[in-house]
Amino acid sequence: MPTVFVADDSALARLAIVRKVSAAGLAVVEATSAVLDAAVDVAGLSCALVDLDLGDGDGTELATALRQRSPALPIAFFTGGAPEDVLARAAAFGPVFTKTTDLDRAVEWIRQNAT
Repeated sequence: MPTVFVADDSALARLAIVRKVSAAGLAVVEATSAVLDAAVDVAGLSCALVDLDLGDGDGTELATALRQRSPALPIAFFTGGAPEDVLARAAAFGPVFTKTTDLDRAVEWIRQNAT
């Protein structure tokens, strides 16, 4: 079964994503902070959706760490708002979705990349 990594410090946002991804028949590995996220085992992950502001770290730094361990891992981001320089760094990894309006688009991206 394809497995998706979801990293978001917002319990509400993470729950919404996890419910939709699980309903699509995919397994989910969750994390709530950059410290915990950096320790995730990337073996077997199909893709990752990472919050840009993890409270204790920057999502692009986490993406860099994930890609160092799994260079082909598809990574997208979810944000409630981020400075332009952070958005530009994120776009170098993959798409950036807005939390309030793009949940369905983010889940569709996950479905396409988790197979």
